[in-house]
Amino acid sequence: MKPKTAVYQGTFDPFTCGHLSALKSARELFDEVVVLLLVNPAKKQLFSADERAEMINAAVTEAKLTGVRVDSYEGLLADYMQAHGLTCCIRGVRNGRDAEFELENHRLSRVFYPQLQTILLPCDPAWQDVSSSALKAACAAGRVPAEWATKSVREKLLEKYPCVVFF
Repeated sequence: MKPKTAVYQGTFDPFTCGHLSALKSARELFDEVVVLLLVNPAKKQLFSADERAEMINAAVTEAKLTGVRVDSYEGLLADYMQAHGLTCCIRGVRNGRDAEFELENHRLSRVFYPQLQTILLPCDPAWQDVSSSALKAACAAGRVPAEWATKSVREKLLEKYPCVVFF
């Protein structure tokens, strides 16, 4: 039986239009996509898990996407996948470094859950340089291309960076 549900995991701090593009591509391949917020207490996040889930849900609504739900999990991806009977996760990749990193994560996850499959989705060239880190750095510098984030994410970013200008 082919998997009908895929998991798109990450910290999404914050959720970018590049993430949304990968989510749209995944949604074309699967009946349902679970956007899984991985919670790592050792990592300092700009937004709480609840804020990130709110931003993702708003972006999904703005994009009129169906068949997407958001969940969060603290622990290994392999454990989440196995506990929910899921076998397929997707990852957006912008370049060779991303692909290498994701392949390494795939190999490690399969040690714990051999049934796990990972699909790497190349990003649209428009999002090749956009990451959550780049978005936060641009916010700290005070200027951000508006197309990097959805309206709802821009609103949340303005709460953290009140002086930022979206152009």
